[in-house]
Amino acid sequence: MVKELAPGDAVSYGHRWVAEQPTTVGLVPVGYGDGIPRHATRPGAPDAAATVAIDGKRRPIRGTVCMDQVVVDLGGDRPPLGSEVVVFGPPGAGGPTAQDWAEACGTINYEIVTRIGGRMTRRHVDSEAER
Repeated sequence: MVKELAPGDAVSYGHRWVAEQPTTVGLVPVGYGDGIPRHATRPGAPDAAATVAIDGKRRPIRGTVCMDQVVVDLGGDRPPLGSEVVVFGPPGAGGPTAQDWAEACGTINYEIVTRIGGRMTRRHVDSEAER
């Protein structure tokens, strides 16, 4: 789902993130029930939020990570519904890395990749074949 926000509109649990300007946000159906760290966004530090890649652009997570979804700031864009979302992947393809997530969450990259649970499909890509 993609939704328009006006300045002052808030998202997620407790309305922790409030839009300062008109923007669009999208719902991505992954959350802490899938192993996404709840602390991927920090109150008062939205620029430190983890990102995902949608339509080849990095999109910051806004508000609190919910059990089954995250809200991402699309910055006024409207990617097609069903667009691929890269939670972490090869930086050459525009995706955030597990290290990027670790830095946003104040942890190590091993914690990020090992916490992803059975509700997610893992796809391993041979890095040599990508070159």
